[in-house]
Amino acid sequence: MRPVCKCLAMALVPSIASLAAAQQPPEAPVPGPSGWIRLASPNFELYTDQSEKTGRDTIQYFEQVRGFFVKASPVKPPSEFPVRIIAFKNREEFSGYSPNPLTVAFYTPGQKRDYIVIQDVSPASYAYAVHEYMHLVVRHSGLRIPTWLNEGWADVYSSLKTVRDGVAIGELIPGRMQMLTNYAGNWIEFDTLTRVDNRSPIYNEGDRTGLFYAQSWALAHMLFLAPDYRDNFGKFLLALHRGATAAEACQSAYGNLPVQVFLDLQNYFNRKKIYGTVFKTTLGKAESEPIVDHVGPFDARIMLADLLAATGKLAQARAEYEDLEHRQPGMPGVTQSLGYLALAANDIERARGYFRKAFAAGESDAQMCLALALMERGNRASPAELLPILERAVKSKPDYADALLQLGLVRVAARQYTDAVAALMAIKSVTPERAPSLFSTLAYAYLETGDIAKAAMHLATARKWAKTPQENAPLDNLAAFIEARTRSAFPPTPGEKLELIEASVEALACGPAGNFLQLNVGGQDMAVQLPEPKAVEFVRRSESGPTEFKLTCGKFKPFRVLIEYVPIPNSIPGMAGVVRRLEY
Repeated sequence: MRPVCKCLAMALVPSIASLAAAQQPPEAPVPGPSGWIRLASPNFELYTDQSEKTGRDTIQYFEQVRGFFVKASPVKPPSEFPVRIIAFKNREEFSGYSPNPLTVAFYTPGQKRDYIVIQDVSPASYAYAVHEYMHLVVRHSGLRIPTWLNEGWADVYSSLKTVRDGVAIGELIPGRMQMLTNYAGNWIEFDTLTRVDNRSPIYNEGDRTGLFYAQSWALAHMLFLAPDYRDNFGKFLLALHRGATAAEACQSAYGNLPVQVFLDLQNYFNRKKIYGTVFKTTLGKAESEPIVDHVGPFDARIMLADLLAATGKLAQARAEYEDLEHRQPGMPGVTQSLGYLALAANDIERARGYFRKAFAAGESDAQMCLALALMERGNRASPAELLPILERAVKSKPDYADALLQLGLVRVAARQYTDAVAALMAIKSVTPERAPSLFSTLAYAYLETGDIAKAAMHLATARKWAKTPQENAPLDNLAAFIEARTRSAFPPTPGEKLELIEASVEALACGPAGNFLQLNVGGQDMAVQLPEPKAVEFVRRSESGPTEFKLTCGKFKPFRVLIEYVPIPNSIPGMAGVVRRLEY
């Protein structure tokens, strides 16, 4: 079962050991759980107080399952940050974190990372673990599907096993079949079943909950695997994702009314023979052996306190963090966790304070650095203040797409166009949500380096992804901007280098050769061409300043501006260059 948690999924990356050793005070003995180990693989980290062999088998199995999802599942698993698995030794330990007494395993997205938590590790528990992993995959896919399909589809995948020809899913689940048999003739009606959410009484009512799960598995099984339905399952998913009810999705994808689907479902299971499928692939072997570390009592307590926070037990988590902070003040891991706890309570200012403290102590967790940068930007921090935070995030995790995007945006704001392009071009995975901002920023950055062709190319790509008027409006402005610069007397050229000066504007000289601003720069006279307004980026330096930049030909009372211009020597006598940007 999956508790509801509308939170950012954040993953903890360990600090650099040498820096941590220099920053942390000497450890005093801390009472806490013993016997815990941490195993790390490319896509998972596993904490368990069972044997090392059991831990190795478990984390390697998860890597194999993930590999299967990558190759054969219609929805793909996340790749940027490891999933944390916590495997307890017994139900007694597990019960303090479980959402309810009947749960054997659960998935929850926490503030720092995704969690899969298991009562104990044994081959018998693997099916539950795969079920929960499917929940994680669906969440990260962005699919919006109802509770019955989320649970039923996860159940279908939970039967995953290796067979001679590949990997099979769809095997009968005895408990679900028994429940369907026990309630034969008294199943939950189609409309009721498909409208259940995690607040519905049926979802929390003993036997009725069991029947809900059994019917959800049965319906998902038929729609996903039965010959009459499986070919149009993708259309069905897309209709649900776009907000259709299950009844509407059945009609649009399959051409069937709900009453016919319900009748087909009953017949599907009355035949006592259902359809599985075999994917022509293998689970294979994990790419590498996991790294194994023993976990001391202090770190074990942080790990368990983080789990308390992820499962919504915020008061208990705070008490643990504060006790650990009292015992060993200044530990960056505790400070960071307190920041995420404040974030869970929507106390942004307190969270920012904790993250600042952890950052100053040398914490390099990429997601914490990004969260801090976004908070500081919301507090109107300058690009110079934001750059070191984002650069540390990218140094810690060079393929972190969200951090690279923000770094690119801030470098553009800092007028570091070439470096901005480097950050944005390093993004390997472009999601529909990132695409308009990413490609429009690339278009602008290339324009500012003089590469009109690449600017136009990325603008065209941005237009393909933009869907709303809010996304399209700035693209229209950028297109007009590119066109105006292209037809100007001195169009951009690839590789041109902009120079920035602060000057006093004293006059506007107008004539057949163009309009020229007469400037005083540090006591020296200077002239730059002012092209047509559409080819110049005008920026207000102060909200109290004029809303438009307007000049008349001739002399006037001098005023200060920042001018970004491209030098063009020897083109027109006395002209230093052409204005590209003007802050007034």
